[in-house]
Amino acid sequence: MLEYTKADGIMIARGALGNPFIFEDIKNYLQNGETKKQRTNEEILKVLVKHINLEVEEKGEYTAVREMRKHIAWYTKGMKNSSNIRNAINTIDDKDELISVLTEYFNKDMNI
Repeated sequence: MLEYTKADGIMIARGALGNPFIFEDIKNYLQNGETKKQRTNEEILKVLVKHINLEVEEKGEYTAVREMRKHIAWYTKGMKNSSNIRNAINTIDDKDELISVLTEYFNKDMNI
């Protein structure tokens, strides 16, 4: 479509919510013609934990953990047993507990 319209760029918008990989996927497609790469649970968890830590660094644990709830919902949208993780994280106030619950989800619940 970029070639057809000769557009100078594209807008990502809501496509990036919970999917920070979209930028790499688009870059790879435009440069190499490679289609979307399937991410492993380990890759998604690693990025999610980094996101949590950056958010805590920027806003403090109290605010960050609460704000990350919506981001985690976006990251896990459409995944197996995702409603379970969304329910679990909505009562968590501690960063370490949040990461622990997410780690268990990505290592256990996703493989059921």
